[in-house]
Amino acid sequence: MATGGSSIYKGSDLIHDYSCSKCEESDLNTEATHFCPQCEHYLCDKCVNLHNGYHTKHTVYGRGDIQKWVGFSFDRCDVHGDKLKVHCDDHQELCCSVCVALNHRLCSSISHLPDLAMFFLNTAEFMQLPEAVDNVRCRLDKLTNAMIKDQVSLKDSYKNTIAEIKAFRKEINTILDKLEKKTVEQLDRLMKDLKKTIKDDIEYCANINEQLKTMMEKLQQITGKDKETNSYIGFRICQTKLSEAKSTIDEKQKIPTKRISFISNETVLPFFRNLNSLGNVDSIIFMPIRTACDHVYKAQGSSRYSVKIKKDEEEYIIVGISELPSGEVVIADQNNSRLKLLNNQYQVIDYCDLPDYPEHMCLTESQEILVAVDNLANVHEIHFFSVNRGKVQTVRKFTSNHSCFSIAHHKGKLYVGGSNSLFQYTMDGKLVKEIYKNFAAPGHTLCKCAVSPDGERIYVTSYGKPQLTTLDKGGQVLSTFDDPELNGPCGLCVSPSGHVFIFERNSHTVLQVDREGRKKLATVARKTDGLYFPLAVCFSEQTSCLIVGRKYRKYIIVFKMFKQ
Repeated sequence: MATGGSSIYKGSDLIHDYSCSKCEESDLNTEATHFCPQCEHYLCDKCVNLHNGYHTKHTVYGRGDIQKWVGFSFDRCDVHGDKLKVHCDDHQELCCSVCVALNHRLCSSISHLPDLAMFFLNTAEFMQLPEAVDNVRCRLDKLTNAMIKDQVSLKDSYKNTIAEIKAFRKEINTILDKLEKKTVEQLDRLMKDLKKTIKDDIEYCANINEQLKTMMEKLQQITGKDKETNSYIGFRICQTKLSEAKSTIDEKQKIPTKRISFISNETVLPFFRNLNSLGNVDSIIFMPIRTACDHVYKAQGSSRYSVKIKKDEEEYIIVGISELPSGEVVIADQNNSRLKLLNNQYQVIDYCDLPDYPEHMCLTESQEILVAVDNLANVHEIHFFSVNRGKVQTVRKFTSNHSCFSIAHHKGKLYVGGSNSLFQYTMDGKLVKEIYKNFAAPGHTLCKCAVSPDGERIYVTSYGKPQLTTLDKGGQVLSTFDDPELNGPCGLCVSPSGHVFIFERNSHTVLQVDREGRKKLATVARKTDGLYFPLAVCFSEQTSCLIVGRKYRKYIIVFKMFKQ
């Protein structure tokens, strides 16, 4: 083994950082000037020459590469390189003689290492060390692999962010194009009106001019015995026309010449000039589900807000609620086949009619609104909407050949629940695969679905046997959960940070379950809290409110939530 660190020779007070290993064997105290990692020997100037003669292929490091000297040795001090001899019980440190001389002279308890090590090889603590090391190494390997995946994920998030920036810029360009188009249309209308006015004036003046010319020609051609009378009549008519012409000339000359000008919106350019960027770019903390903290909530107080508009004819069945980052809320009204946009005071500010009954809805990361539309017969569609400046806009749709009763989304993966199966689609409507089938009961057995924020878990509720089933992203069942308070068809929602809420309409109850979908954390709201027949729930993390849509009611109910 290498012999390093300071050495003291027979009472000498000379201390070296590193002593020559070969000289130490002869009980000599010589400072080392070289180190051979293959031999793990520290060498003085004399011994290095002998070493190089025997080991011509070894690489020897001098004092200039002293950072490469320290090898891994159990019995050597990491600081001084000397042999470890004692244990300081006060500081719980292994010490060499230099450590004792410099730092532990005043310590009250120092033990000799051979005494401490006696019979240690047979202790359970030592015998369990290999297993403990293997466990830690396994965890380090998993951590390393996770960080390697993080590298890939970081690159993906960079590409996605670039795409989002470009999409945002494209949206701005689209808005500017629309504004330009509207302004040019306004210009064209003005130009058309002015051109018509000038044309009419030109034609009017030309007409009077031609009339005066014709009158004078006829007046000069008058002959016969009634010449004098007819000339008088012509004179009077001509005078009237002259008066009309002069009046027109005076009137038109008073009108200032019109030109077209453009007065720009004074707020536009300063707004863009004052921007430093199109938005903020920052890192976000991703917390895996296994380490995320579940805050347990309880409803304390509620308010009601009407979602009725004049066009509504049927009783309300609110089957979907989603909150946008702006604080606006979108609800799906099934009976009226309508999507409604509410402001942050829960007032209806816009709506969009749907071709048939909405069944469920969700949001994408880019804040597109996805609505599953189905009439139990021949309409099975997924509709895409966007919200821009307080207006709901239709984007596109695709058609499925199976029922569409529920919908969830995560990073381009679209999950659509049919009668008793869960399917994965691409965003352009291509069916990827059936990932889960519920064999619990025939008929319509799937209720609603949702995805965890990291996409690792898919939550599914069921008819027939009301329960929550948690799947991995491949569709394998991870866990099931049921509760005495679940005795009717259920729905659920998952908040942006991963809190899971499941609601039951017949028992008028909202429960919070853990992220693993294994146990109940709390009964969030009951009938005694004012909850009745919930059909859609959304948890707002911006306001810490639970927004509930109900059956046969023209209002939603908003519960204020508090952490327990």
